[in-house]
Amino acid sequence: MHARRYRAHALMLIASLLLSGFKDFKCSDESAGDSFGGGSGSRISVSSEQKISEKAGRFNGNLDNGDQFGSAVTETLDLDGDGIQDLAAGAPLDDDDGSDRGADWVLFMDTRGRVNLEQKISSKAGTFGGNLDNDDHFGSALAGIADLDGDGTPDLAVGAPGADENGTDRGAVWILFLDSSGRVRQQQLIADGAGGFGGSLNNDDRFGSAVADIGDVNGDGIRDLAVGAPNDDDGSDNAGAVWILMMQSNGRVGSWQKISRKAGGFNGNLNANDHFGAAVAGIGDLDNDGIPDIAVGAPENDENGSDRGAVWVLFLDSSGRVSGEQEIADGKGGFNGNLDNDDRFGSALADIGDLSGDGIRDLAVGAPNDDDDADNAGAVWILTLQTSGRVDSGQKISAKAGGFNGKLKAGDQFGASVAGMRDLDGDGTPDLAAGAPGDDDGGTDQGAVWVLFMNR
Repeated sequence: MHARRYRAHALMLIASLLLSGFKDFKCSDESAGDSFGGGSGSRISVSSEQKISEKAGRFNGNLDNGDQFGSAVTETLDLDGDGIQDLAAGAPLDDDDGSDRGADWVLFMDTRGRVNLEQKISSKAGTFGGNLDNDDHFGSALAGIADLDGDGTPDLAVGAPGADENGTDRGAVWILFLDSSGRVRQQQLIADGAGGFGGSLNNDDRFGSAVADIGDVNGDGIRDLAVGAPNDDDGSDNAGAVWILMMQSNGRVGSWQKISRKAGGFNGNLNANDHFGAAVAGIGDLDNDGIPDIAVGAPENDENGSDRGAVWVLFLDSSGRVSGEQEIADGKGGFNGNLDNDDRFGSALADIGDLSGDGIRDLAVGAPNDDDDADNAGAVWILTLQTSGRVDSGQKISAKAGGFNGKLKAGDQFGASVAGMRDLDGDGTPDLAAGAPGDDDGGTDQGAVWVLFMNR
């Protein structure tokens, strides 16, 4: 009797273990493609997160329906001098003084990813003295600049791709010289025929859709900018372009170099509607030749499907021309993650420092139309790079992957923007921020930003 009971108990235990293993196998299969590669990048995950919206994260600013706060996000270094990294977030459809003129919010942070204080910059706030018109979409792109004018306070570049300087939707970038309270001391417009910029822009180029501080390319001791014009028609309609701007300390442009299918030494293949230049990021000197390099998003690239998206790593020379390139896309450049049609991988890019700890800077890539858990809920990919620009390993962060426990809903478009936050919580690991401009906290499409505390 006891022997039979023992055998029955043993069989039940074995069956339970087999079933458990089968379930684990199924779970692993369902998440296949969420991480890849044998490097430490495939073991990166979110340890905790903090949401910032009209109802979360101690943000006390006033957001309205449709503002799309979080469409752009960037670190601003330590603006107020309290030893903590600060943040700026764009709300390009804000209606201050008119329709969709746009705004930027400077957020003074604490180490837990919450807001201590905020300062709005718009047509009627933050002592901004520039002229914004309806549909300028000021705040569509942001880049923290490390004290361009040398006054001891970090500065900010803000894209306004709907600006109509010398034509319709040619676009513009505003250089904002800030004080320690986040207010504007002085501004400089860069646009068609303005701010020393003499490059040729056409109607609907949407110059200023992306902007990045890329370091000192030409070696003059002043940090330079990359600016995206994703609707540029070089070679094909809306194939896209990036402009490298060699800056002066007063915010004006000293010289420039266009990179497109037909300019700047770029030999990659761009097709109609790739929107190359929809996102740009400085990635430091990846190949160790003494000159900073950049990453450029082409979110409607059709590698292996429709609008799956791509990222181009561009190795620059000191004139801003391309000396070599590497495409990262579905099945290309070492990227083996799972992308679906319309994910729009490459819609946002950020240098996030050496998150993996392998001595090479890593890259965050937004895929805001990813459908994990809901249509267009969005995702961010963390990519560890090789010095060749190829991907070593990767980890997806979404509602179903990467340890993220925040709630994402259909249409949130998490990953529409991304930014490195250095080591905000002081645990020795770089952190990051990701925008979700379709978030509905407080009202429809008011938007949100997620601060992600990372571990490896």
